[in-house]
Amino acid sequence: MTSSSVKKAIGGSIHRIREFELEKVNLAEEFDILQIVGEGWFGKILLVEHKQSDSEMVLKALPKPYISIKDFYREYHYGLHLSAHRNIVTTYDVAFETAGFYVFSQEYAPLGDLTSNVSDIGIGELHTKRVAKQLAAALEHLHARELVHRDVKLDNILVFRSDFSRIKLCDFGETRRIGTAVRRRNEWLPYAPPDVLLINNDDTYKAETSHDVWQFAIVMFVCLTGCLPWQKAAWDDPRYARYVYWHSSNMPVLMHVRVPKLFKLLSSRCHRWMRKFLEPRPDKRLTSFTDLSKYLDDRWLKASLDRQNDSGYEDESLCPSMYSYHSSLEEKNKLLATLAEYGIETTVDRVAKKDRIRDWIQSSVIAEGEEEEEEQEQQQAERPQPTGRSVATNNSSSKKTTISRRTMKEGSSSAGTNQTEATSSRSESY
Repeated sequence: MTSSSVKKAIGGSIHRIREFELEKVNLAEEFDILQIVGEGWFGKILLVEHKQSDSEMVLKALPKPYISIKDFYREYHYGLHLSAHRNIVTTYDVAFETAGFYVFSQEYAPLGDLTSNVSDIGIGELHTKRVAKQLAAALEHLHARELVHRDVKLDNILVFRSDFSRIKLCDFGETRRIGTAVRRRNEWLPYAPPDVLLINNDDTYKAETSHDVWQFAIVMFVCLTGCLPWQKAAWDDPRYARYVYWHSSNMPVLMHVRVPKLFKLLSSRCHRWMRKFLEPRPDKRLTSFTDLSKYLDDRWLKASLDRQNDSGYEDESLCPSMYSYHSSLEEKNKLLATLAEYGIETTVDRVAKKDRIRDWIQSSVIAEGEEEEEEQEQQQAERPQPTGRSVATNNSSSKKTTISRRTMKEGSSSAGTNQTEATSSRSESY
């Protein structure tokens, strides 16, 4: 099945979520797990080889204890419908379930996500503008279909070429129709707009395209500087408080307010569009990306900036960590010393970690098969037996569930062959 045939095959309203019966599959019988591409509370991204067709593909496995079947259908449905866009990851028409997971297949990004490609000083202005144009196009595609992504961040932007000439937006687990009431729960604080952070946990708010605009600007800031502008857009974050004070400096009485230190890395023209996208007041914030085209030909980074010697940089702790809320180096060192004192390991061997996860998955899917066999035997034992006749139990008579060889081959061919291994993420620390 080629990419174009997938686009033509998806019909009907994007807002009418299609539900269907999922095949039950034993992962260990059907696939060889080659690599854990990604993982988190949301589940696991697995690079696998289909045993019957020798085709490589990516499986997104969502754990049943944390993901409802309704949420799975929604994410899978949106993925299929939105795949028509060149800057949105392709979702294949392959979905099934195991004893512990709901699973669907999508194309493999050989260079990983933006998180693993952004250095401490960003990716440069040229590459940032390439990402900006493509990401804005993908989000406009969603907005034109009355959808809000709601989870735009580096982790959800996949890289397909080393020069960033092809990136794709992924993960539609939080995507909702514009105006839908959504419950505040799993927002990643550095990317969440201030109006969302004002909502109490478990309270509801309406999904708006301005939320995507805000998150888009945060991504661009990280691409340009290698840093998050703040840990959260709330008044108790000093960097955000300084930004809001500066943001209101277009008023005559505040013309002499100093530019926040991280924003000194950016040009005045870049300031202009950033302030529109990172507008603290939701009713004043832009709701589309139309204005972005006005600034693509402008310089976004200061021309003669020497980041190593720039007086705007106080010290290395100025750049908030993208992985931890402990942005203070002194605070982090104290915490690490305390953990070490009690014999708690604070570093992670990524290779050993992947091996443990792979062993866990393999053992869990084997357990799934044993549970299914025991259940079949129990059901056969409980059936009433005809008088005078013996009932033979034949475990091999159970029908083996097999994914279509043709679907696997066609899905794999769309993703491309000879894909390289995903770029390793940065070494993890507490």
